[in-house]
Amino acid sequence: MSSSTPKLNERRADSQQLVRQWALLRLLADATEPYSVKQLAEQLNTSKATIERDLATLERDFALVEESAGKQKKVYRIDHKIRALESITFGTTELLSIYAAQASLSALAGTPLHDDLVAVMTKIRGFLSPRHNGGLQALSRVFVPHARGHVDYGAQREQIDDVVDAIARRRICLITYQAAGKEPREHRARPLKLVWHRSALYLLACLGEHQRITTLAFHRIHEVKTTDEEFAQPRLDVDAHVSKAFGIFVSDEEEDVEILFDAEIAWKVEERTHHPSEQKERLPDGRLRYRIRSSARWEVIPWVQTFGPYAELVAPASWREALRANLEAMQAKYG
Repeated sequence: MSSSTPKLNERRADSQQLVRQWALLRLLADATEPYSVKQLAEQLNTSKATIERDLATLERDFALVEESAGKQKKVYRIDHKIRALESITFGTTELLSIYAAQASLSALAGTPLHDDLVAVMTKIRGFLSPRHNGGLQALSRVFVPHARGHVDYGAQREQIDDVVDAIARRRICLITYQAAGKEPREHRARPLKLVWHRSALYLLACLGEHQRITTLAFHRIHEVKTTDEEFAQPRLDVDAHVSKAFGIFVSDEEEDVEILFDAEIAWKVEERTHHPSEQKERLPDGRLRYRIRSSARWEVIPWVQTFGPYAELVAPASWREALRANLEAMQAKYG
């Protein structure tokens, strides 16, 4: 690989980045006046540096217009006289990437993001000859959609659209949410971000007057009412909050977690990154010592149990006791 070729992990945008850039484009497309970087950062609840990187990325592929508003200030808008699609050329690998995106996001069917992607492919097909359409169809066979355990968001399309708009414009929402095993309840929410995790969509929001972040599974949202009331940007590092999660949920009660994996399956844990701050150590006998600091007991314990007798949760003691109670309950059922 040449020094000028970006590494794969530098080219691949994560789900938060894609949703943020999508919200950024929607915000600029609907605006009657151009936005400054500071205004965009405040609207999308992120840093100016992040917005500048997003604008640089989007400027390569969209007709963003940069204008001067004073000696040093720059503002941005979308040129509505966007160049015709005939002038845009796609390489084979670029077309393949679009199909790969469709395949990987197939579980998002019914959401505005997925619908926009399908609309893009429809427009591209309309400008291709039958011969090229055949080639494009052949490319699609390289990536096969394989969505499992996903949620059907078709009935929530408008709700997702409303929440994306509320995040972009920092509008307070009244959200009717049904927590697991409880009755639906209306919450006054300040929506911060949408996160795509394991074939499901989650909303990070501050509820009521609380300054802590709550994670809401979007499929449990029954109703969304967007108000005209704007909320101030909370003094929270949402990205740092998400990075603390083992899966998607976070609480303030973090503990030091240690797991021992037998030599037979240690390689399975080594070949993937399960948490950004994880520590892995191969022991002389071939076992793997795995350490993290986490609050997600309800996610870590089931993960350890998937390895059966080949994994041992060593610490913390209270988590170990909870796992033992799970095993006793299973033994009572299976004998």
